[in-house]
This record gives sequence, C-alpha cells and structure tokens, in this order.
Amino acid sequence: MAFRSEIELIKKRVLSERVEILIPKGFEVMSEQQMDFNYAKAQSRPSVIYTNSNEASIAFTYTETAADQDMIQMYADNFYKTYTKQFKGAKWFSNGVKEINGRKVGYMELMKPELGHEVYNLVFFTDVEDKLLLCNFTCADRQKPEWEAIAKQIMGSFRTNDQH
Repeated sequence: MAFRSEIELIKKRVLSERVEILIPKGFEVMSEQQMDFNYAKAQSRPSVIYTNSNEASIAFTYTETAADQDMIQMYADNFYKTYTKQFKGAKWFSNGVKEINGRKVGYMELMKPELGHEVYNLVFFTDVEDKLLLCNFTCADRQKPEWEAIAKQIMGSFRTNDQH
C-alpha cells in the first residue's frame, strides 16, 4: 500500500512561453511579496518560482549571461568549482552534462546546508535564446525520498521553444 498519492506532473510553459517543462500539479507561482521576503538578502532572485506552500519549489532564473550549447560544459565545470568552494559541507550525488531532448543541459545534484538544515538541490541549466537559464529544484532533506525522482523527471521534461 502506498503511503502517499502519486504526484501528478503537468506541462507548463514558462518564461514567456520560451520553455516547456513538467511542474507538479498544485504548485503555484510564488507571489512577488513572498519572493521579496525570501530573496531580500540575495544579489539576484529567480525570474519565477513554482512552489507548494514552501515544502518544495522549482525556481527559474533567466540571466543576462551569454550562453550557447558549446559553453554548457564550461558552465558545468565552473558552477561545480564555485559550489564546492561555497558549500564546503555539501554532499554531492552527481554533476555533469546530459543530453535532454536533443539539448546539452548541465546539472548538479547535492544536499547543502541552508539556514541550519540540509536542503536537497537539483540545479540544471542550459542556453535559451543565447542566454543562460538556471533551474533549481529544492526541498528539505527529509523530503528527498519523495521528491528526488520527480525532480529528475522535471529536468528530463525540459525543452525550449526553439527546438524543432
């Protein structure tokens, strides 16, 4: 007998229809006020965040940073270096570059300390219209068993509108 209902994923178009991705049903776009509160001290904040009452969330940050398919490996290496320096206590599960729907996507999967507790992160990134797009799925460490496979399904569903 399953203890929880299966999480249903629904197709969404985000970032002005530039990206198509699966998002768990019931996730809502975080309000501007909530984003202001959560990112008050951050240098940059995501373009859009989908969340289910702050248990788990997926954030999309569409940057001004130039990017193309040939640069994804370089970004993957640089982000890994930065994260390992910045989060010395992080537990790494995997990182690298995958091909998803015919497109190179860099990713990092780790558990890192945040505000006194451990947070599961699946960060993935690629180029969208010559700019770098970062996506970050996060949930509390205790929820990793429930969300890990879903986070990977979300990453695997990623496609951009310029893909034919």
